[in-house]
Amino acid sequence: MFKRGTIIYLFIFILGSLSGQDKNPAQNNSNIIKLDGYIDNYLSMTPMHRDSLIKSCDYLISFSKDSLIKSHIAQYLFEKFYSSKLMGMESVAIHIAKNYYLNKKLAWPDKVGFIGLQIFVEFNESSLIGMDAPELNLKDLNGNTVSLRNMQTEYTLVWFYDDQCPTCKKELPAIKEIARKYEDSGLSVYAVYTESNRENFAKFVKQEFPVSESCKNWNFVWDQNFESNFHKLYNVLKTPQLFLLDKRKVIIGRNLDSQALEQLLKTEIAARENLEKNINQFLDKYLMNFNLEDSIELKSAFTPLFERSAGSNNNETYTSIFYQLFEKLWRAASEPYESAAIYLAENYIIPKANLWWDKSIPEDYVPKMVGRIKNNRVGSVANDLTVYDIRNNQFSLGSIKSKYTVIYFYSPDCTICKPFSYELKKISKSLKRKGATIVAIDVTSDFAFFARYLKKNKYPWPSYRIGEDQQLELYYKFQTQEVPMIYLLDNERKIIAKSINTITLTQLVK
Repeated sequence: MFKRGTIIYLFIFILGSLSGQDKNPAQNNSNIIKLDGYIDNYLSMTPMHRDSLIKSCDYLISFSKDSLIKSHIAQYLFEKFYSSKLMGMESVAIHIAKNYYLNKKLAWPDKVGFIGLQIFVEFNESSLIGMDAPELNLKDLNGNTVSLRNMQTEYTLVWFYDDQCPTCKKELPAIKEIARKYEDSGLSVYAVYTESNRENFAKFVKQEFPVSESCKNWNFVWDQNFESNFHKLYNVLKTPQLFLLDKRKVIIGRNLDSQALEQLLKTEIAARENLEKNINQFLDKYLMNFNLEDSIELKSAFTPLFERSAGSNNNETYTSIFYQLFEKLWRAASEPYESAAIYLAENYIIPKANLWWDKSIPEDYVPKMVGRIKNNRVGSVANDLTVYDIRNNQFSLGSIKSKYTVIYFYSPDCTICKPFSYELKKISKSLKRKGATIVAIDVTSDFAFFARYLKKNKYPWPSYRIGEDQQLELYYKFQTQEVPMIYLLDNERKIIAKSINTITLTQLVK
């Protein structure tokens, strides 16, 4: 195998031979074939990365001062990357076209070919791998505007289709299966109907996505008057045309079919999971070096981590590390770690919303979680919650007036809850004599199941259930991710203890 230096030497030698010809060098087939071969050999030793390939192409084109030879090299390179089956290589072809032909530095051999070159660049330069996806604000069938870039999902599949396109119909079952399969991984679909017939658009959606079929991660849109310029922005000269975007709406896949799409998704998800695993392992070791009960050490732990990770171009490292760190700290269920989670959130996440692609994390989720931690600490006043009795009447937990209040969160499906209820029942009379009021809250059942359960199981305390739309409210107000969960409150509704067993409960109620 030739070494790179040897290839360059032979390349220069052939260039010299061509330059010495009196006739057009393109007619010297033997030397031209050798020249093209050396170009191929040189590129084979170049990393298959856009920037590296562009640098190599510029390097090769620069070798000759003869405009005809230079043009031949540039044209050969353009056609090589233009026709490449490897995704992303078209960006190299566009670089050559814009930097050597469209700016008239070199002459393209024929006028018709030059027009084709212009069209290729015009329809591809806005949607290359690594670029921010051009914004589309298109209407759905109800006339609502759906923004592509405002979709808050890990991955977005942009699918341009036509109801009369045979390939679209052939590929659709596979794409539907991929959308279903990867929905839990955060995949959504922005499906753009490329024609102007509303009746056909509506008919296609109804036929392919009947009411009984789930398509909640699909967004069906169109541009009836072709005002968005989507054809040029996304190279939609034919259908189907398929792009994959990451959570920052950067293009990570283009000109895909269903098979290539799934392979790319598998690769991306595996890389993301591996990154999360590595970050998690790093954080476990990193936190061992600090005393998280010391506020000074908290700053020493988090500030260098922020400065290093937030310095990257896309902030992906920062958001991944600090989201996982926040989750790790508050989920540890110990007061020092919860305090560290609050400090982290209030200094390195909430004030840094501009660094997050998903603004709901620093602006909604994290502030609510901080409130959840603070409001569920021992000594804090317990949150109020409206619940429902067996007659479906509302009841406010905040209305209870008692020396002690025992709030028992349970689920009929919980295997531990049944024996726990039995133990609580045994001490209920003793607790009542000491001034304690027990209320039980079913956190999972609908009204019908709740009523059947209470009819079958007789308990000496009033029982309630949360509404079917209250799961998120319950999550942010009480720490009931694991049941059974006991909260013991004093006469001012301040939390005395939580997550305790019946033995500890008996000891605390005096």
